[in-house]
Order: sequence, then C-alpha cells, then structure tokens
Amino acid sequence: MASEKQMKDPVRVGVAIRAQLENEIPKDLPLEKDFREETGYTVTDHVQELHKSLAKDPRTLQLINALVSRLHGFARETLLTHAEWTKVVEFLTRCGKESTDYKNEFVLLSDIMGFSALVDELNHPKPAGCTDSCEAGPFYYPNAPEIPSGASLAKAGTTGEPMFFYGTIKDTKGRGIKGAKVDVWQADGDGIYDVQYPGTEVNDRGKILAEDDGTFCYCGILPTAYPIPSDGPSGELLRALGRHPHRAAHIHFLLAAPGFDDLTTALYPAHSPFLGTDPVFATRKSLICQVTEERNPKRWEEMGFKQGEVKTGRVWVWKYDFILPSTEEVQQFHRRRRAAKL
Repeated sequence: MASEKQMKDPVRVGVAIRAQLENEIPKDLPLEKDFREETGYTVTDHVQELHKSLAKDPRTLQLINALVSRLHGFARETLLTHAEWTKVVEFLTRCGKESTDYKNEFVLLSDIMGFSALVDELNHPKPAGCTDSCEAGPFYYPNAPEIPSGASLAKAGTTGEPMFFYGTIKDTKGRGIKGAKVDVWQADGDGIYDVQYPGTEVNDRGKILAEDDGTFCYCGILPTAYPIPSDGPSGELLRALGRHPHRAAHIHFLLAAPGFDDLTTALYPAHSPFLGTDPVFATRKSLICQVTEERNPKRWEEMGFKQGEVKTGRVWVWKYDFILPSTEEVQQFHRRRRAAKL
C-alpha cells in the first residue's frame, strides 16, 4: 500500500496522477491475496471486497455489487468468450453513438429486454384489483391543453376513425373518486403522435377533469399500431431474436386524485394485432378492452359528434373502469410485503 509521499513521487507516479493528487488523495489498499477461478477467492470476491472497503454510499454498494455478482455469474454460466464479449461491447458502444434526443437506444434496449416493465412493476405494486400500470413512453407532454369532459381530443381533419371513450375512476370499494384528473395522449389513425409531425401542433392529447362521480369521456380518433424505432442496434437485436418492433394500438393515461396513488397506464383494443408480442412488454391482459361499433347516428350526436362529422358510418365505443388505491392502501400493501420477506 503506497503512502501519500510515494503517490507523489515522480519515480513511482506519472505526471497525470500527480496533478490529480493535488485535489484528492485516493485510499490505497494492500493486495494481500491472489484471486483465481475454482478457488475460495475469485475475482468476483475481490471486486466486491474492494467496493465494501471503499464505497461510501450503502445503496450504491448494494446496487453495484449485485450487478457485479450477476454479470460475473453470466460469464461463468455461458463460458463467455473474448470474441463474444467484444461483440457485446461494440453493441453497447453503438447504442451510445446512435442515441439522439429523439431516439435513445439504451432506453429501447431496456424496453425490449423487459427491464423497463420489471422496474415499473417493482416500483408500483398495488393491492389486488387495482388497474395495472406501465411506462409512460417517450411521447408524454406535461403541458397538454385542458379540455372539459365530453369535448374532442382530436382536431378536425385528424387521420383515423372516430372514437368515443368513456371512463370511470373508482376506489377499491367501487366508489367514484371526486377531483380526479386525467392526462390522455395517443397516436392517430396512422399510428403517428403529434410530436412526430412537422410543426408539432398539439393533437390527440389533453387533460380532463373528471366529474364528481369519477366519470369522464371524450371524442377522439381510434389509435392504430405503430413500430418502435428499429433502425439501430436494438432493432438488430429484435431481428436476431426473431421478434418484431410493432406495438399494438393503445391509449396512454395518467390519472391523479387527492389522497390516491397516481397511475400511469395504457389501454389496448382487443382487435389490435401484436398484443402478445409487444416489443416493450407493456401490454397486460387486464388492460385489453373490447371496443364496439356504434352505427346509430342519433347515438353519435349524444356522444358529442356534430351532424355530418362522422363519415365512416360508425363510431368506435371504448369503455373502461379505472381502479385506484388510496395512498394509505398502498403504504399498507408495502408494509405487508416487507413483513412477508422478513
């Protein structure tokens, strides 16, 4: 173990390190035993012991040592070769180089491996019977316009077939939640979000204040399926695994109400393809909805469509009952889970 004097000795230490030592002297430790596979002390043990001796933050230590353990275990289990690991490093390097403000390959990689879905589930556990959550995705916009319940979410001329969505927001005892706010955003009938169009005119999104009984509705466009970006490393990995990049049609929701746990989720029409092969694993069976056709023009007007506005001969009707747990119920659920693990 080198002393501070030895660390600054130009015979022992180069100019770059000596310059850095003007600001901080690192803690040095002796190498007291060797590490080797198939012995009682491997490189994994050595890495973790070093971290335990030097790391200051307990949570950082826990996360990194758990990662080291599993990464080293992966190499041992698969007998990973130099050539294979080089390909992994090159792949990750490309993920970094090809990421932009509009397409983050590392986020896509997390998504297509189911990691984002797992982290979301671990962070948002709920009592049985509550609506499942999922990631918000890349197209959420916090400053969407506020619209009254019953108004249209889509601007005139938006591509797609007309849709009427009716939702209820209830607590776990079946009572409507007063004061609930709903943030809605979705792709249009071409599977394209407003932010993907030139000019970025706000469309197919809005904030709705639910009625006192927890109900809300809006007129809009039936969303269609669309692909996630597949022109980079993540797309190549999907193809190598025999998978596709296509997401089922869906509508995103963010629900909030005083005294209740916030919910970010998405709903999927049962008629959409790709429900069972979602590339980002956000689709849940509980979030798949039967969507019906309404062909009676009188009903269209009752829904809020103006005369002559529906030109397709039908309006798609989509209904769903959201169930939110109270913050106290979520806290109790967390306490029960922790106690069960002790």
